[in-house]
Amino acid sequence: MEYRYREQKELIKGELGNIPKSWNQAKAQYYFDVFAGGTPSTNEPKYWDGDIPWINSGEVQNCYITNVSRYITNQGLKESSTKLIPKNTTVLAMTGATCGNVGYLQFDSTANQSVMAFVPKYSYNSKFLYYYLMCQSQQIEYYKTGGAQGGINVDNGKKLYINIPLDEEQEKIANFLDKKTSKFNSIISKKEALIEKLEEAKKSLISEVVTGKMKVIKNDDGYDLVKRSNDEMKDSGVEWLGEIPKDWEVNKLSNIAELTRLAGAEYTSYWETDDDGEIIALRGQNIGINELNLNNIERISSKLSNRLNRSKLYKGDIVFPCVGSIGKATLIKEDNKYHINQNIAKITHNDKIVPELLSYLLNSNECHKQITWFNSSQMQPSVLIRDLRQFKFALSYDKLEQVEICEFLELKLHYMNKILNNTKNQIQKLKEAKQSLISEAVTGKIEILD
Repeated sequence: MEYRYREQKELIKGELGNIPKSWNQAKAQYYFDVFAGGTPSTNEPKYWDGDIPWINSGEVQNCYITNVSRYITNQGLKESSTKLIPKNTTVLAMTGATCGNVGYLQFDSTANQSVMAFVPKYSYNSKFLYYYLMCQSQQIEYYKTGGAQGGINVDNGKKLYINIPLDEEQEKIANFLDKKTSKFNSIISKKEALIEKLEEAKKSLISEVVTGKMKVIKNDDGYDLVKRSNDEMKDSGVEWLGEIPKDWEVNKLSNIAELTRLAGAEYTSYWETDDDGEIIALRGQNIGINELNLNNIERISSKLSNRLNRSKLYKGDIVFPCVGSIGKATLIKEDNKYHINQNIAKITHNDKIVPELLSYLLNSNECHKQITWFNSSQMQPSVLIRDLRQFKFALSYDKLEQVEICEFLELKLHYMNKILNNTKNQIQKLKEAKQSLISEAVTGKIEILD
């Protein structure tokens, strides 16, 4: 199935741009019953764990909806505001982070009040609507209220303008996009699987080297990695750590570093963000594995940073989230640029360890095992500073060996990160190409040929 680009003379002006002369446009309310779902009382066990699917807005992710996490009973359906949504219906997330996301139901279902359903009144192809709404972020954004976590309501949904090709053309476009997007999704999935494998390989490499199970040997061409023999190893005395090199020792984190957090009283009494501030206040979302993500940042003034000097960051310090996105550590490489925000630990090495190695230790699988062990929250991962100080790591006191370990890991990880970044860029380009093709098809810029 091929396609061609329509010429300008084949188009006419519509409400939202040019459309083919044979198409119409109208508000969704004239072609669809538009309604939101509801939630049966969670205090009534008799309403839950039945056999009727119930979706929430978080499950609407711009794809076919093939399964759900919760079910309600027939009584829950009858005695609540939720409604039954037929199979092959397009739904739209109305609120929060997923606002504007679209889904296509593969089964009869119900939904919560943050999901809007579009059930055709006439012979409109619901799958065509699914693809069309994927490209209507501007329309949806126009009606959205409440800021980043705001949303739209059912009345807004009824007012959305939709394109109306002839019935047979709707079906032809929907089938064309099914085939094309399936190919895109297959390629993207394979590349995402590659990224997952590379991330696991990075963690495994770091752990094997920083625990001493593999020895870094410097040579004229760079470095070799050699497995240590049993004769070179000893029992660490720590069950999950296993054997370590005979000349290494197990250390608590408090023996090799000083740990600090922004005190609650400091935050309550003094903390104030400043969009024009000179200092970036790092949050958990900004901290990756040995890298900072500065796309969405908070700032504070230099004056405030200096006043809260205990939690100010200097070159050589390490930042480590203690709540939520825990388990990632980044080495700070500049003075007078960063400060820790709430729930972030500032970790300052002492003379027993080079800071680069400490950062690798905090990103290792051995650190993640201890996070699981010391997790103090049922809701989200959380480690108290007093427990973080008890984390144990194997360590060589030979500074030259520490430096060689870091140099080896930097070289290897640089190569792996280059592949990762290239793959991520490829995925982004594939997603953009997929979205562009969908848009061109549902707005009539291209004609699907037989």
